[in-house]
Amino acid sequence: MGVEFDLTRVILQGKPNIAVLRLSGWLDALSENSLVEAVKKVRNEGAEYVLLDLSGVDTITSAGIRGIQKSFGILTPKGETASGRLKLCNAAPQVYEVLSITGVLLSAPMYESPDIAIDSFGK
Repeated sequence: MGVEFDLTRVILQGKPNIAVLRLSGWLDALSENSLVEAVKKVRNEGAEYVLLDLSGVDTITSAGIRGIQKSFGILTPKGETASGRLKLCNAAPQVYEVLSITGVLLSAPMYESPDIAIDSFGK
């Protein structure tokens, strides 16, 4: 099915409540659970906000979109529809198009760079 998926966590100095997860490969049925489990883990470790850096993602399928939606649900308090706790950055044009068409960007906004996205958390 897809290209091998990899996920790396970046720890930010002075911002322990923000987790940056860098994804690469295909975000599909084979990698959906890896993404969801990583978001659960960083949340349990104290992260309030998660940035998914999609710069290395070549392809996203419906299962990958479901993984992002599940991640949003993990980070969003019950009863809220938009919490600003999950943000995305650096998507390739073809990935951005899929996220836009499916409406994912309505709940998890896309930023041009990690720095801009990180600065937007909590505002």
